[in-house]
Amino acid sequence: MDFMKLLKSIEELLYELVSWVIFYPLTLWRIIRDPLGSLAYAERELQDPEEQQYDDAVSPPILLLISLGVLHVLGTFITPPTMPETTGLLADVRNLLAFRAIAFSFFPLTFGLVVLTARRARITRSTFKPAFYSQCYATVPFVVSISIGFSLAAWVEQSLAAFFWGLAVLSLGLVWYGIVQTRWLAMSAKIRKRWAGLIVLGALLFAIPFFFLVAAVIGYAMSTGQVL
Repeated sequence: MDFMKLLKSIEELLYELVSWVIFYPLTLWRIIRDPLGSLAYAERELQDPEEQQYDDAVSPPILLLISLGVLHVLGTFITPPTMPETTGLLADVRNLLAFRAIAFSFFPLTFGLVVLTARRARITRSTFKPAFYSQCYATVPFVVSISIGFSLAAWVEQSLAAFFWGLAVLSLGLVWYGIVQTRWLAMSAKIRKRWAGLIVLGALLFAIPFFFLVAAVIGYAMSTGQVL
């Protein structure tokens, strides 16, 4: 009986992994093509029974995790060989991916709280989950642009063209993220786009420097093997 349950679990896992090949690019394309509709979809799906949620897409947190894994593999090809290798705890791929997942989750965490505050909703587990899930969808293209942009910009010593392409990708991702967040906040919280834009700008001015500061401190501590 236990053996059959194990086979059933393996069967379901294999099907889930294979389905990602289809639904990952479809979900990512939907986010880029219709970001506001995708964010609304992410919140709406949580109202369905658990077995029916995200039946035609990849769930937001898993989409973010898959993207980080794909970007890690892609980074091994587009990052210059002169870049120093990570050491200490971050030398392990699993630790590095876990660190990136936690670090980049700071953005959906921040903007999920911003949305709930603007809606004047009480912050609970049940209210925060839809906001966090929708923000995971919004964060994925932003994370992709950051990772690819930095990898290209790292070629500055070998190619100025690659460096400027990297800055362009970074800028495009940041502008896209800011516009999507502004429109979503204005629509979901029913406030003017002017106020929504100012709120998003303030959140970005806080989130981006804080993200890099925390990432640098934790990354340095883990790379040197020190315990915080």
